[in-house]
This record gives sequence, C-alpha cells and structure tokens, in this order.
Amino acid sequence: MKVKVFLKKIIKQVLKFFGWKLIKIKSRATSAHPHPLPSIDHVKAIIRSQGILHLGAHRGQEAPVYDWFNKKVLWIEAIPEIFDDLNEFLLNFHNQKAICALVGDQNVAKKNFYVSNSDSSCSSIFDFSSLVKEGKLWPTRGLKMKKILQLEMKTLDTVFKENKINVAEYDHWILDLQGAELLVLRGAESLLNYCNSIFIEISKKQYYEKGSATWEEIKNFMIIQNFELIEKPSLDHTEVLFIKKNMKY
Repeated sequence: MKVKVFLKKIIKQVLKFFGWKLIKIKSRATSAHPHPLPSIDHVKAIIRSQGILHLGAHRGQEAPVYDWFNKKVLWIEAIPEIFDDLNEFLLNFHNQKAICALVGDQNVAKKNFYVSNSDSSCSSIFDFSSLVKEGKLWPTRGLKMKKILQLEMKTLDTVFKENKINVAEYDHWILDLQGAELLVLRGAESLLNYCNSIFIEISKKQYYEKGSATWEEIKNFMIIQNFELIEKPSLDHTEVLFIKKNMKY
C-alpha cells in the first residue's frame, strides 16, 4: 500500500509539471441527488454571508455552488492525501483556498484519526460505534475504518493565527466533522462572535463511539452561544441551520 501511494504521488507530480492531473474514475452515481437539496434558509444564509468557512472539506464537492454565489471560501481538511486532491480541485475556482489541519478543542501533538472506507467520507477522530460495526446503523453502507493516522490536532483559533486568517471574512460556517463538531466549537468560542450562521451535521443516534457529539449537546451549546435553531431535524443523521439571534434572514 505504501508503494502504491508513493507511486501515485510521483505520477501526480510529473503530470502536474506538464499541466495535467491524475483523477480517479468513479462509477456513475445511483442517485440523482447524492446530497440533500439545500433549504431556502440555508441558501439565504450563504447569500448574506461575507464568506464561508467549511470544516470537513473532503473533496470540496460544494465548491461550484459557492463559486456560483461568488463567495470567498476557506476549506479545512484533515487527511493529507484528500487535501492534495482538494487543493488541485480548488484551482478551478476564484477566491477559494484550503488548509490541511485536524481541528479540535485543544492543541495536541498526536491524535488518532480513523480513516474510513467509502472514499474516506466518514473519517473521524472517533471510531464507529458498536451499532455501526454490527450493522444496526447504516447497514447498507458497509462502513469500516481501514486505518488510523496520527495527526497533530489544533484549535480553530490556532489554525487561524498560524495562517493569518481574518475570521471576520468568514461569517457562515459549515461543520461536517463526523461527531467532532462540538469539540471544534468548544475550541472556537471566541471566534463564534464573528459567526452569523452555522450549518452543522448532527446525529440523534450513536453513529460514532462515546465522546462524539449528540444532538442535544450541540443544540444546548448553540443556544448558550446566542444562536437559534431554524428548523427541527426530521432525520436521525442530518444537517441543521442555526442563525445568530437578532439577525434578519
């Protein structure tokens, strides 16, 4: 596996030198809409924002949408290999950039990060719960963690300071962190003063091991931070929108 990764990296570098790039051929999507359609409220939040902070970038699938709205975007992705592909993809879009970082509630030199199958889309600082491993949750997806990386974890505040990022330029946040959402928010309370809206992934059931965020914990934290929930979640694993109180949307 290490040889395969090394060869892929060399081939990509050679192709990049000549202005080409290596892409993975994927099978056609079985669904016309692999991602849920955005609500009107979320679209309004994007339109009225100064810029977008997207935590848990993966491959930046939403980049064309942000570009269509002509928004400045900062992406943050933890997995170095995925980050490289993301960085190349973002060359197609104006005013969008990415940082490779694992964000959390504290600065730690080494943190276990579990990398999932399914194109690493469910990777997390948390392992899957026994309910997922036993097929009682997400039974049709066949999810498992294929390896563990040791990554440096930093608070969002540290990442912004090290990269000289002006947080005021990104007042709409999107968090897709597979159970680590609350940890990141707790490590970024001072930055939340600059945030006007947050679109965040939540779970009502235990998809990841103990310590991952629960829906009630996220909701209570956001209320304390002076945000209000726009619409109650109808699914066990979905995204919800919070708007800072007194904001007109």
